[in-house]
Amino acid sequence: MRQQLIEALSYPRRLVLDMIEERDCPHASLFEVTNERCQQCELNKECHWVRCLNDFSDFEGKPAYTVNASVRYGIKLVQSLTEDPGHQRDACTCESCSWLRDAERLTETFEKQLAPNAYRPAH
Repeated sequence: MRQQLIEALSYPRRLVLDMIEERDCPHASLFEVTNERCQQCELNKECHWVRCLNDFSDFEGKPAYTVNASVRYGIKLVQSLTEDPGHQRDACTCESCSWLRDAERLTETFEKQLAPNAYRPAH
């Protein structure tokens, strides 16, 4: 399951890198917290997320719940990119919608295996 979560990160990461590349980023697609251009950029959250993924490139050493949280952020990101009034995600077979359904099932399966936690909201 852990490896599947790690692999699931590749699609949203690639989407963000493609969006950053279109903007001709001067920092080689790496968020710089002290840079004003990065702070003002519309993609700063997404770019910062990719930077964190790069910093955590050794996911084998990270707790599975950290990897799961990264996938959950990727899900929200891909959902925001497919928010078109005419786009019906449930029936769509595009790469984004297919990835969303698979990633949502994966995180749900992972979260069902976790021990109950009074501080974690039930979905």
